[in-house]
Amino acid sequence: MMAITASTIIKTEFGDFKVDLQHNEPIVRLHSACLFGEAFRSLHCDCSHQITETMRLIQENGNGVIIYSYQEGRGIGLKNKIKAMEVERTNKVDTVEAFKKLGFKTDYRDYKIEIKALKELNLNKKIKTFSGNPKKIEALEKEGYIIERIIPEKPLNLNEIANKERMTKTKKLGYKY
Repeated sequence: MMAITASTIIKTEFGDFKVDLQHNEPIVRLHSACLFGEAFRSLHCDCSHQITETMRLIQENGNGVIIYSYQEGRGIGLKNKIKAMEVERTNKVDTVEAFKKLGFKTDYRDYKIEIKALKELNLNKKIKTFSGNPKKIEALEKEGYIIERIIPEKPLNLNEIANKERMTKTKKLGYKY
């Protein structure tokens, strides 16, 4: 999964050798499933934007990996996510407040399985990550990954509703975008 950034043939006393300079800092995204954002393209969510932009950047970068995780609704599951969305809609509150009203913590994910899958790929420990989630970054660093860069370096171009959700994550959950 390494992209060649420069290549040449050199003549040596032992014959011709091909020399490749490889870019070995993969883009890594730990992506949690989002039925509404990915399958139904909900305007309330930035998840579909995140996964498609990650795919675009991996193609541009020449290497990377997406570890897809079934931890819907920051780990509360689809049924409870639907309940939280209804609380948001009827009470006109953000996702953090909706979780609180239902008695949930804001995030139940732990990323152990995702990190195990990433380790099995035996990638370089220096990575770029497509995530501003501090819990994901902490989980990666705890396992020895060195985050060279968090991308995107500027916020995605989102609609007004999804941008409001992103701002809630930034202000209340410590996400970095």
